Amino acid sequence: MYYPYFRGKQFDLLALTTLVEQHRLSNKILPIIEPVKNSNALKKFIRLFQKENHPFYLIQNPQAGDFLTEDGLLYLHSLSLDKAMIVEQPIETLSTESQLFVINNATPALQSDWQSNQIKVLLPQEFRLLQKVKGAKILSQDVFTRLPKTSFYQECPDEFFSDTHLTFQKSGFIGFSDFSIDSRIYYEHSYPSKILSLHLVYFEHDQLRIHHFLSSEDAPSQKDQFFELMAEVSDWGNRLYGEHVTFGIELLLESVSKEKFPGMGVMRKAAVMHHMELMSRYLDQHK
Repeated sequence: MYYPYFRGKQFDLLALTTLVEQHRLSNKILPIIEPVKNSNALKKFIRLFQKENHPFYLIQNPQAGDFLTEDGLLYLHSLSLDKAMIVEQPIETLSTESQLFVINNATPALQSDWQSNQIKVLLPQEFRLLQKVKGAKILSQDVFTRLPKTSFYQECPDEFFSDTHLTFQKSGFIGFSDFSIDSRIYYEHSYPSKILSLHLVYFEHDQLRIHHFLSSEDAPSQKDQFFELMAEVSDWGNRLYGEHVTFGIELLLESVSKEKFPGMGVMRKAAVMHHMELMSRYLDQHK
């Protein structure tokens, strides 16, 4: 099982919602959502996932954003759905029920009594935690290379992304998790850039790699940069998605055919959709 972790950004939620609407998100993918914005995108996501009975977890004690108020936390606690909790204190002192524990900070986890724990635990591959924590474990990894400037990806435009889908069970985990095309570190805004980028994963011999598609600085407008970048994406077609184009890339190709620049948010949405659809195909084929 794959448990991708999302910080509840609008276009990430829209990506997941669109895939469920299109029936392209495998039931073996259980998103974990840390809600940051009290947005319509979040409400639509919850409504649709519940309607379609697609499993997911909502963090009930987010570490940033709109819900860090008494009313905000009460609202999250009131929702009738599977909850996840970031471990901030010894688990035996918790009064709120949860279906998943998330360990970001080792200290409270190491201070906890795990002997009778029956709840699934998401945790990094840290030896002392793995020795201490009891229960079904999900491996959390930060696999995306986030660089401070987009232009830095020119130094390594193509790189290994992950093979955890091949190894997690052998290591004793019931599932694996990452942050898709994002990093563990939460941020609201990216750095301004003179070039456009599109980070797309693809399978090569069952390993997942990622290609950083970049425009040049020479194109006169973002629209021209987008067309330039998408010309390279088209050349990579078969490597990126095989015989059947993913819905995310289809959205971008549609913008090209209409001679429109879809905007940075839609590019982000498309890249997340592409990643999740590729993982859906892989997980459903390898039962």
